[in-house]
Amino acid sequence: MKQLVYPLLILIGAELAGCATGPTEPTQAFAGLAWPKEFTAGTTSAPSGAGWLDDFNDRTLDALVREALSNNPDLRVTAAKLEAAQANLKIAGAPLLPTLSAKAAASRTKRNSTSGFKVTSNRSYRHTPSLDLAWELDVWGRLNDTRFAARLDTEQAAANLQAARLSLAANTAKGWFNLAETELQSQLAKQTLSSYTNNLAVLEEGLQRGLTKALDVHLMRTSVHNAQNNLQLRIRERDSARRSLEILLGRYPKSKLALNSGLPSLTNAVPAGLPSQLIERRPDVLSAQRAYQAAHKRVDSANKDRLPKFSLTASYGTSSDELENVLDINNNIWNLAANLTKPIFDAGKIKSQVQRAKAQREQAKYQYVQTTLQAFAEVETALAAETFLVKQETALSNAAKEANEAEKLAQDDYLAGLAGLVTVLESQRRVFDAKRSLIDLQNLRLQNRIDLYLALGGEFSKPEPKPETE
Repeated sequence: MKQLVYPLLILIGAELAGCATGPTEPTQAFAGLAWPKEFTAGTTSAPSGAGWLDDFNDRTLDALVREALSNNPDLRVTAAKLEAAQANLKIAGAPLLPTLSAKAAASRTKRNSTSGFKVTSNRSYRHTPSLDLAWELDVWGRLNDTRFAARLDTEQAAANLQAARLSLAANTAKGWFNLAETELQSQLAKQTLSSYTNNLAVLEEGLQRGLTKALDVHLMRTSVHNAQNNLQLRIRERDSARRSLEILLGRYPKSKLALNSGLPSLTNAVPAGLPSQLIERRPDVLSAQRAYQAAHKRVDSANKDRLPKFSLTASYGTSSDELENVLDINNNIWNLAANLTKPIFDAGKIKSQVQRAKAQREQAKYQYVQTTLQAFAEVETALAAETFLVKQETALSNAAKEANEAEKLAQDDYLAGLAGLVTVLESQRRVFDAKRSLIDLQNLRLQNRIDLYLALGGEFSKPEPKPETE
């Protein structure tokens, strides 16, 4: 017995030493990545928001987001993936417990025997019900590593679902504001067409009286036709924006969604010195982290496949020739066995599995790094754009005011015979261009603010934990 036990213990010790190599914690992936304490951009002072949707103060938007979260098909797909991951977790934990199965067998046998010149037949029956138990002892923690990796997979799937919910809410808000912008642009296009049409009627009447030149009439008709084209373009954009939003809501895209009256104003500024730890709550960052940790555990599990496997098997039942005696305890039979298996030669299968697990761990590690760097880039870009967009909006607001004043002066000079119609048309074009650009920029600011909330994984500060109620 000693001749068998001692070599086995030496073999196990060598295997344990070989499996102990490599990093023990997945935190080594970020040895070269230094996180800043806070983001570099931001305004001087601002109140912290209690929730990013609340900052827009739009009850209709809140209702649309709730509808999207309830009905969106893509979100339901992600939710089903989480359910599958939860089922996989139970499957991965099952081998840690013994398995018990019931088995019943019945046989009928005929035997022939020869005695002299006589052949006799003997028939027998056998009924054997039994309970079979099997259990692999997780001596080295291989099965537990597999279950732990499955738990991390479940957490990753939960983070993916949260990321999908956040992205859907953001896209719903973006779609709602895009629809509002297209409605405002359509209204502006109608006003432009109405203004040009009224001016054309005055010029055509003047032409009949010989007070207006035909050139002015043709120029104004050109402006009217261009305004008609622009109006149809804006209506088409509004129709497309409405149908896109209806799809996000899980509705049939029949372009019947009620229109928004306008774009909200951003009264809250971005706080200065946003802590970089807010990145840690981003669902996609958390998902990438869990994926790396799960890959790390699978490397440990693959290494432990080299070690011996210990298992216990047991069987208890009865065996009887007569069915009515099958439950008689005097006919009981049982079997108990301990098994040890150790791979000796597998054509490099286990080694290749370990190499594959390590390669997958490297993929997950650098995917984690890339996701984190991308998160920082998105936050910094949105913060910088916030400052630029505020300055642009101020400039466009001033441009619209100056264009209005210029249009009034051009109209007065034209009526006084001091300026031609071309000057009037140019001044009107600048007014409408300035208003159109201002509407576009106001929506762009809203879109960028949503991008900032999305990049931060929520509002500007972590929500306070709710007090527990008894």
